Amino acid sequence: MVRRLLCFILLILLLSGCGIQRSLPLPFFKPMTEEDEVKISREFRREAKKHLELVSNPELNRYIDKVARRILSVMGPQPFEYRFFVVKNSQLNAFAVPGGSIYVHTGLIERVNSTDELAGVLGHEIIHVKSRHIARMSGPDPISLLGLLGVFLAGGGPQAQAAGALSQGLAATRQLSYSRKVEQEADTLGVKYMAEAGYDPRGALRFLKLIDQERILNPVDIPSYMLTHPLTQERIGSVSLLVRSLGVQRPRAERPDPIKRVQLILRLEKGEVDRVIEELKKLVSQNPEKAEPKHLLGMAYHYNRMWALAREGYEEARSLDPNIPGIDRDLGRLFTQTGEFRLAHEAFKRSLVAEAKEPLTYLYLGRLFEKESQFGEAVGAYLRATNLSPLWDEPPRRLGVVYGKMNRLGDAYYYLGRSYLLQDEDEKAIAALERAVDNFGEASPRGDLIRDEIEFIRERS
Repeated sequence: MVRRLLCFILLILLLSGCGIQRSLPLPFFKPMTEEDEVKISREFRREAKKHLELVSNPELNRYIDKVARRILSVMGPQPFEYRFFVVKNSQLNAFAVPGGSIYVHTGLIERVNSTDELAGVLGHEIIHVKSRHIARMSGPDPISLLGLLGVFLAGGGPQAQAAGALSQGLAATRQLSYSRKVEQEADTLGVKYMAEAGYDPRGALRFLKLIDQERILNPVDIPSYMLTHPLTQERIGSVSLLVRSLGVQRPRAERPDPIKRVQLILRLEKGEVDRVIEELKKLVSQNPEKAEPKHLLGMAYHYNRMWALAREGYEEARSLDPNIPGIDRDLGRLFTQTGEFRLAHEAFKRSLVAEAKEPLTYLYLGRLFEKESQFGEAVGAYLRATNLSPLWDEPPRRLGVVYGKMNRLGDAYYYLGRSYLLQDEDEKAIAALERAVDNFGEASPRGDLIRDEIEFIRERS
C-alpha cells in the first residue's frame, strides 16, 4: 500500500511539473497506524535519495544527530526510530516525515546563530513526529504527503517549483483549521524538552524572530520553513511567554559553539577555501589570544591539505585552550594523514578522555588502526562506534571492509548487509546477508540467525 501511495504522489508531481493544473481524483485511505507511518518514513527515505542531495560529511551528520539525540534523551520511550539527514539546499528549511525521518537544509544551518537555535528547530520537528501531527491533521491522505514532497523539492527546476506551488495550495486548504493548534503544541513541547536537555530555550524564540525577519525583508521569496510552519505574532508571543515562565537565568559562560565549526565546514565544501582562509587570518590577527579563530584556521588549512599550517593552527589553539571541543580529534585525524601514528594515538586518547562516548572519534581511530594494519583493533573501534550510534551506516560499512581484509568473509558480508539496511537498500542488504549465510554455513547457529533477519526484511518490504 505504501509503495503504491508514493507512486501516486510522484505521478501527481510529474503531472504538475508538466503544467497540468486540473484537479485529480484522490483515492480514499484509512487513518494511518504507527506501523504505517514507519513504512511511509522508510519509503520516503528511498525516494528522497533520488530527489534530494544529501550531505555525506560525517562531521555535519554527527553534529545534527548529537543535538537531536540529546533532546530525545529527556523525552522517554518513543514509538519511532528517529533518523536525521542534512540536505544540500540553500533554503531556510527543515521538515519532518511521519515515522521519524527528519531533514535539515544546509541553508538553515548556515543562517542560525547558535546551536540553541538549531535545537529549537529540531525539538519542534521531533514533536511533529512524536505527536503524529500529520496523521491527526489530515486524516491522512495523499495531499499531506504531496505537500511534504512538493515543498522539499521546491527550489529546483521548473518541475520542482510547479510541484511546490501546487503543494502549498493543497497544504493551506487542508491544514488551515489545524495549523495554529498543531504549531502551538510543537512550540510548547519542543521548547520544554530542549530546555530539559540543557539548551537555552531562548534559541527557539530567536529562530522564530529570524524567519519572521526574513519574511519582512523579502516578502516575495518567503522562507520555505514558513510554508509548512505558518508563523504569526501570536506564536512568537506565546513562545516568549513560555521562555519567561521557564525562568532562564543570565547567559551562560561563553564557550566555542560547535555551530561555528559546522558552518565553516559548509563553506569549505562550497569551495570558499581561499576566502575563508583570508577571513580567518584577519580574525586571528585581531584576536591573538583567542583559541577558536586559530582552531578554525587550522581546520581550513587541513581541508586544503596544507598540513604544516594546519598543525600550527591546531597546536596554537590547543596551547590557548586545551579543552576546546574537537581539537584533539582534529589533531588525531591530521597526524593519521601525515603518517605520525604515535602522535595520532596520543591525540585520540585525549579526545576520548574528554568525550568517551563520541562515535566519530572511534570511527577515526578505526581508520588509524587500519592504516597500521592493526585490523583487530580497528574492528574494536568500529564496533564501539556502531554501539554508540546504531543507526549510523558508516561504522558497519568499515567493519565489512576490515573483516574482508582479515578474510573473515561471513562477518564482512554481514556488516556490509547491515550498512545497506541502514541506507534503506533492502535488496543489496539481502544479497550481502545471503552471502554471509553461505560463508557461515546454512546449518550454523549464526547462519540461522541471519536467515531470520533476511525473512524479516523480506516481509517488511
